[in-house]
Amino acid sequence: MRITRTASACALLLSAHASACAQTATEPVQQVVVSAATIDEQQQRAQSTTTAIVVGREELLRQGDASLADVLKRQPGVTVDATPGRDAQVRMRGLGNGYVAILLNGLPAPSGFSLESISPELIERIEIQRAATAETSSQAVAGSINVIMRRAGPARGAPANEIKAGSAFLRGHAAPQLLARHSGRRGALAYTLAATLKRTVNPIEARSTEEGTAPALLRHTDWTDHLVEDVAELAPRLSWQPSAADSITSQSYVRRRHIHNVKRESETLEGGAPTAFPHNRQRFETRPLHLYADLAWTRKFEGGARLSTKLAGFHMRREADFVFLGMDGQDRLRASHLVASGPVEREWTFSGSWRRPLWGSHSLAAGWEFGRKDRSEYRRERRLDAAGSQFYTSDEDYFAEVDRSAFFVQDEWDMGADWSAYIGLRREDLRTTGQGNAAAPVDVDAGAWSPVFQLLFKPRQKQGDTGSRDQFRFALGRTYKAPSIVQLMPRRYTVDNNNSATNPDLQGNPDLRPELATSVDLAWERYLGKADMVSVSAYHKRIRDIILTRIALQGGAWTATPDNHGGATARGLEFEGRIARGPLAARVNLARNWSRLDSVPGPDNRIEDQPAWSGNLGLDFSAPSSRLEAGGTFSYRGTVASRAGSPVFSLDAPRRQLDLYALWKFDAQARLRLALSNLGQRSYRERLVYEAAAPLARTSLYQVRPTVRLVWEQSL
Repeated sequence: MRITRTASACALLLSAHASACAQTATEPVQQVVVSAATIDEQQQRAQSTTTAIVVGREELLRQGDASLADVLKRQPGVTVDATPGRDAQVRMRGLGNGYVAILLNGLPAPSGFSLESISPELIERIEIQRAATAETSSQAVAGSINVIMRRAGPARGAPANEIKAGSAFLRGHAAPQLLARHSGRRGALAYTLAATLKRTVNPIEARSTEEGTAPALLRHTDWTDHLVEDVAELAPRLSWQPSAADSITSQSYVRRRHIHNVKRESETLEGGAPTAFPHNRQRFETRPLHLYADLAWTRKFEGGARLSTKLAGFHMRREADFVFLGMDGQDRLRASHLVASGPVEREWTFSGSWRRPLWGSHSLAAGWEFGRKDRSEYRRERRLDAAGSQFYTSDEDYFAEVDRSAFFVQDEWDMGADWSAYIGLRREDLRTTGQGNAAAPVDVDAGAWSPVFQLLFKPRQKQGDTGSRDQFRFALGRTYKAPSIVQLMPRRYTVDNNNSATNPDLQGNPDLRPELATSVDLAWERYLGKADMVSVSAYHKRIRDIILTRIALQGGAWTATPDNHGGATARGLEFEGRIARGPLAARVNLARNWSRLDSVPGPDNRIEDQPAWSGNLGLDFSAPSSRLEAGGTFSYRGTVASRAGSPVFSLDAPRRQLDLYALWKFDAQARLRLALSNLGQRSYRERLVYEAAAPLARTSLYQVRPTVRLVWEQSL
């Protein structure tokens, strides 16, 4: 079957090439090259046949954000879950956890790519695709976020050298950062070298309360978590144009991180039994190394044809040590858990595309992607009693490999002044294999055919009419979501204390099937001049074989296991508006999401962690004659209530966040930036309830403190 699918996909490329060769036009097609230097982001959005929101460099840098995740949380239909102690999770249409494709220069981002660790300084633009395209990954049920890195060499009108130094301050802790960039040209070679030194500090204070009735329980746990992460990164970029037809580019980075995390817990008991270790302390330390490099070649041919290829590789190595010290209520040591682990990941990708205009109104493209990712890991655990005698030991190893292949063909057709269409077909296959000495072997195939159709209608304006312009969009596509390696490997990840229905162990499921989704998108856009616009869009998604988490007792321990549970429906509305008057620019966006799980009884049988409401309101001041730029954004994410796996119910309280910024320009080269974030809310609450014969509820109250960032920016 795999041979048949691959042969069918290869036929896409052959048929595309045959169509291109059959072109009989005697005159070359006039090409219109769209670039950031000629039109702004709003014009790119309006002219694109596919539905895309383009976030340009000006908006990326406007508020002086420390990470890309901070930029994304202000975009229409995008929310970022930043629960303390966990990695930030980006959501589109309220869907995250693998439903959003994160792309780096059009390809799936490597494992070490983090939206929290990358600085907006290194990015040229972001393309937010609400509907899938054949050219990019089909694993984009909710959409995709394509991060386009800056090209080598100094940008037009930009300084060749730049330094930014400053610090963030949170709960009395300083987090300094230093960014330096040098760019230049020597003949046909352009180069850029960017260096980053950065510290991130994340101190957390919270209280968790557990309540039960069978048996009776009321237990409070006050805990603190202090994370310090130091990052040193070197990112060279090269661009060489040996001839008018050829160009060769390369982007790479070397990133060394040092993560040190200390967590302390202390229980207060009002009723029921204490845990095995009422007081405990945990320490985690690791020094991961990330290496990435790519090499791309593009050749232009007569008639506007273009061939592009890219080879990319990634390597990650991490040695980690974890220590758990379990104590009784009088702080007397009862047990020690010592864990040493060392994952190693390697990945390579080879991709390419062939593009050619046809018959004056068509733009045909076909391409391929091949890749392999493997991960090996060891885990050595020892458990000692109060006297230091070893009473438990484990020695686990496992190896997993993911082979990926994809082929696509697409055509963009300008049918006239009013209509344009996009049609594409993509075949994507994944094969995941894994084996180890502590779990059964895994061999799973996942993949899908993904047809895509998009249509853009621009009602013709009267001659001489320079007023508002309306546009209507329609998109129909099929996407899928493949289970991850962690979800497939039947390894058990155990908790060190207080295993319960609301704090279970985790175990993978090798029988998982990929989720398949069919999506319909509609949108109306009105452009009112250069900077003003308003948009209303709607979507409907039907998902098959959705993966939900099942919590049950297995071998005397509560365990959470993913499983396929029938179908689900998601739908929603989004509103966006922008207006600029003189030095003031305002923006607003609002999203309303609904979802329903077929296999889970209501109410609140929604897809896990999908917020019903979210929105942003922002105002910016910038005048060419003024040295001051200032503004801010108010973000809101409504209540998240979901019963995503009977009998488990989760309820997260609303979150409100106010971010402010000010930039003072001393001259053309020197600037001082002040940013305040996480204003407006001092705490927020999360609640998880196990609704069964022995009900149990866990409520966590997190303290929120504002962050102050002060940065000096100097161009040389």
